[in-house]
Amino acid sequence: MKKIFYSLMAVAAVLFASSCEDRLDIPQKGVVSQEDFYITDADAQSALTSAYYTMAGYYSQNWPEIGWNDSPYLALWSYASDDMYAAGQNKTDNTSQQELNSFRFDNNNPMVSGAYKSYYQAIYPCNLVIDNFDGQKATSDTKKKCVAEARVLRAYSYLMLALGWGNPPLIDHCILASERPSNCESQEFLLNWVAEECDKALPFLDARTSLDDKNSTVKVTKAFAYGIKGKALLSMKKWTEAKAALANVVNDTLYQLLPSNRMEDLFHVEGDGNYETVFEFNLVYDASVSGYDARGCRNLPYLWNWRNDKMLGPDGPGTLYVNQGWGECVPSKKFIDLLIANDGINSARRKAWVKTYDEVLYEMPYSTDDSCSTKEMKEGDRNRGITASDGLYGMVGYFPWKRNIRETDLAPGWGMIKQNFPLMRVPEVYLMYAEACAMLGETTGKGLEVLNKIQTRAQSQTVSATLSMNAVKTEKYLECWLECTRFQDLIRWGDAATELADNGKYLPSYCDAMFTLGENKHRGYVDESDAAWCLNLYGSKVGFHTGKNELFPFPFAETQINPNITQNPGWE
Repeated sequence: MKKIFYSLMAVAAVLFASSCEDRLDIPQKGVVSQEDFYITDADAQSALTSAYYTMAGYYSQNWPEIGWNDSPYLALWSYASDDMYAAGQNKTDNTSQQELNSFRFDNNNPMVSGAYKSYYQAIYPCNLVIDNFDGQKATSDTKKKCVAEARVLRAYSYLMLALGWGNPPLIDHCILASERPSNCESQEFLLNWVAEECDKALPFLDARTSLDDKNSTVKVTKAFAYGIKGKALLSMKKWTEAKAALANVVNDTLYQLLPSNRMEDLFHVEGDGNYETVFEFNLVYDASVSGYDARGCRNLPYLWNWRNDKMLGPDGPGTLYVNQGWGECVPSKKFIDLLIANDGINSARRKAWVKTYDEVLYEMPYSTDDSCSTKEMKEGDRNRGITASDGLYGMVGYFPWKRNIRETDLAPGWGMIKQNFPLMRVPEVYLMYAEACAMLGETTGKGLEVLNKIQTRAQSQTVSATLSMNAVKTEKYLECWLECTRFQDLIRWGDAATELADNGKYLPSYCDAMFTLGENKHRGYVDESDAAWCLNLYGSKVGFHTGKNELFPFPFAETQINPNITQNPGWE
C-alpha cells in the first residue's frame, strides 16, 4: 500500500482518503513523485517556501474553520483576554468572538477549533522538509539551513499549541492518515522540546546583517529562534536559562526600537521589515499570482476598522482612515484606564495605539473641512461623528489605531491586506528578558535598561527607577496590546483568575449627544444602560473559570474522531 502523508487539518482527522484500491495507484502525468522530488538543494528550498506559504496562510486566514473572517492566530489570543471587547454592530453580532471574550465558549467554538487546526496544518509542510532533508540526507549547507528554518517554524506552532492546550499530540514526522496520536507527555515536556528544537537549528541559521536587512525579518533567523526558545523557557519558569537565551537578542545592536515618531508605522506597510521586527510573514501582492486571498487576511480590514455604518468618519484628503469597517475589535475600558494613568494622555504610545473621540472629530481630515475651518465650526458639523441612535457598541470613547488598516495597507480584492503579518517584535523580547531578570531578583542592570528603553520610547510619564514584576506586567500589557501575548502572560503569571474574572460583565456603548439627545454640538458619552446585558443573561457562565480556562478545550471534532486524545480539565 502506498504511504499517504497526513496534511493535518486536525489531529487524527482524515482529510485524504487512505484507500488501497488499485485505481488510486494509476500514475499521474505531469506529476513529480515524492521519491523524485526531495533530492536537490532547489527541492529543499521549494519545500521550505511551501512551509512558509502554508504557515502564513493558516495563521492569517483559515476560512472554513474560523468563519470566513478572523485570523485564527489573532482571534484566539486577542478575544480571550482583557485587551479588548469583541464588539461589532450590537450584542447579537460577532457571537463566536463574544463567547470567547466572555469565557462562555464551548469546545465547538470556531475561534478555538480553527486555531488548533491551523497550527497542525502549518506543521505538516515543516515535517515534510525535515523528514526529507535531515540527518544523512542533509548533504549540503543549503539543505541543513532549510531544515533548520523549518524546525523553528514548527517549534513556534508547537509553542502556541503548548501554551493553548497544554499537552497536545506531538507529531514530529509525517504520519499515516489512519494513525490516532495521543496527547504528549505534558506541557513541560512539549515546551522543553520546543527549546531543544531551537538549539538544533541555531548553528545553521542566518543572523541579521544590518539595521536595513529587511530580508532577515521575513525568514527564520537566530534571533527568532532565541526568542522562541526564551519564551518556552520563560513559560517553564526557568528564569536563568530564559534570560541567557533572550540575551542574544537583547545584546544584538542590529535589533532596536524604532523612534517615538515612527510608532504609528508599526503594523502597516510603512513599517514592514523595520529593525524592530524579529519575524513577520511577508505578504506581497502580485496580480499575476493566483490564490492571494488564501493568505491576504481576508476581511481583516473590516474586523479591525471602526464601524462605518454607524458613524461618519474622516474622509478628507490624506486621511489614514479607511471608511469601511465592522468595529469588532475595540479597546477595553480597563486597558484605556491603565494606558492613560501610566503613560499620560499625550504619550507617543497612547497616540499611536488609540485615538480619542475629539481627535477623530477635530484633528483628522474631513471633506467638510473647507467649510468648517475652525474647531467651533467643526463642533456643529453634522457631517462627522457617531450618528447611530444606539451609538457604537462595546466602546468607551477611544478608537483603536494601532492595527487599523490604512489605504496603503489594502491589496486589491475583497477585504485583503498587503502589509506583513508580525509574530514577534523586539519589545516582546525585551520584556520577556526583563521578566526573567525581575524573577531572579535583579532590580537594576540590563533588565531595567531595556524596560526603560520601552518606557522612554513610549514617552510615558512613568519611567521605572528599579526593575519589578509589577512594572514589567504593566509595560507588557500596554506595549504588546493586541499582539497575542496577554492571555499567555496572565496564565504564566498566575493572574488570569483575577484579571479576567470580569470579562463580559461590562459592555457599554459610546454615543454622540448631537445625534442622540439633539444637542447642537458634538459631545461623546458612555451609555451604560445595557452594559451588563451579558452578565444578566448568562450569569455565572461569564468570566474566567479557575480550573478550566487555563487551557483551551481540544475541539469536539477532534475528540470525536480520535479517542486517544484526553480532554483538558474542566472540558470533559
